[in-house]
Amino acid sequence: MAEQLRIRRITAYCLLGVCFVTALLIVLNLHTPVRTIAVLLFTGTAPGWALISYVNVRHLSVTWIGAVGLSLSVGLVVSQALVLTHAWHPEAAVLGLVFATAALLAHHVLRSRPRSVP
Repeated sequence: MAEQLRIRRITAYCLLGVCFVTALLIVLNLHTPVRTIAVLLFTGTAPGWALISYVNVRHLSVTWIGAVGLSLSVGLVVSQALVLTHAWHPEAAVLGLVFATAALLAHHVLRSRPRSVP
């Protein structure tokens, strides 16, 4: 169990890095292939992983399958909200999603830290 928590913590750190890179590339308005890859990697994994990390799933593969499914679902809901409100600002929506996801990932990192034994 401790090993699984360590892997999840490392994954959360990596996804926080993806959040940071994605936000940076969007804010700096850099149009490179790296931005495309970062946004696709972020939208396809991070939001769902940040949500599913609160569920006690025993197998890491099931966690990732759920994370991708949830990420796609979150992306669809956000996109549908943009269309229905006639406020098509995908960059702002991705930035909002980045900050919400980063907050959840930071909480996951803090709560999964190993406890020090006195």
